[in-house]
Amino acid sequence: MSLRVFLTSDLHLGMKFAQYPAAHAELEEERFLCLERMVAQAGAAHCDLLVIAGDLFHRVSMSKRDTERAAKAIGAFPGKCVAVLPGNHDYYSPDDELWPRFREKSGDSVLFLDQPRPCSLRGYEIDACIYPGPCLSIHSAASAVGWVRGAARDETIRHHIGIAHGSLEGVSPDFTESYFPMKTADLLSSGMDAWFLGHTHVRYPERPSGHDRIYYPGTPAPDGFDCTHAGAAWLIELGDKKEISAQPLSTGRIRFVDRTLEVKGAADLAELENAYGVPDTTLLRLRLKGRVTREILSRIGPLRARMAEHLMHLELRTEDLRETITREAIDREYPVGSFPHSLLSQLAEEDEQEALQIAHELLQELLP
Repeated sequence: MSLRVFLTSDLHLGMKFAQYPAAHAELEEERFLCLERMVAQAGAAHCDLLVIAGDLFHRVSMSKRDTERAAKAIGAFPGKCVAVLPGNHDYYSPDDELWPRFREKSGDSVLFLDQPRPCSLRGYEIDACIYPGPCLSIHSAASAVGWVRGAARDETIRHHIGIAHGSLEGVSPDFTESYFPMKTADLLSSGMDAWFLGHTHVRYPERPSGHDRIYYPGTPAPDGFDCTHAGAAWLIELGDKKEISAQPLSTGRIRFVDRTLEVKGAADLAELENAYGVPDTTLLRLRLKGRVTREILSRIGPLRARMAEHLMHLELRTEDLRETITREAIDREYPVGSFPHSLLSQLAEEDEQEALQIAHELLQELLP
């Protein structure tokens, strides 16, 4: 019998967004709403198993209210089992209250993977065995799944699945090798039918091929301008003959957009406002560059104010947007017959735009 799995990780419930003061509350709430949407999504897809491959929480010091809210949301999964692995942010420690509180409120269908040992799912009516690599600290120079290669296997079980949280060589940036580093060759030779991993916030593989055995879902809710995708998860089906089909899913509602726009005239500003001028769930970091007239420059302030009303957050950078030096601007700023006027007029007449710009900026710095 095939096995349908919804794979997610790195939701980081409880993450604070203090750098976005106007949007931080909505961003924090969105992560809980995303969890609720994914549970419903997994149920609608008739998944047997929901896997959370680490960093469900952003830290171990979660409030009781937020911990219980997450447990309640996960407990609503209508499938057979939810497997939850502690990651490096929400690592398992018997001295912390996070996971005991979570387990108390999450229900009987939730399996907490706090021990590095095979976990049969037959008690959940799933013909599979999970081989977890739980994180017991924030950092580790050793993989949490080194034990899997020598683990005893029950060959009467159909599906054997590894679940881990950490960096994968060649996929995850981990220059110090301090985030439970793993190697592709080691995972593929471990005897697992598939590996479900967390830690890397970008989906891997980018495009499923049908031959893949290692999957990162990426973060389901974007959390900064270095996360330009819309939030992702995997819907994975393990077939009777070890074949795997994987479908990427979009899970996020909020987008972080980092954009650079060259402005040549009023049409470019109008296009920009049309793109982001309606109430939106976008946080935008925008860099404007180019040389424009003073009249166009005068439109930037009002444009900024209008766009800020509709966006969740706006960072508008204009240091690379400069005024085009025209004959009218030269006549306006410098007395006719003066050295600055003569120099700039000659450069303008010869259409030496680069030299004209540099000369104008130097004069602006030197003259009182």
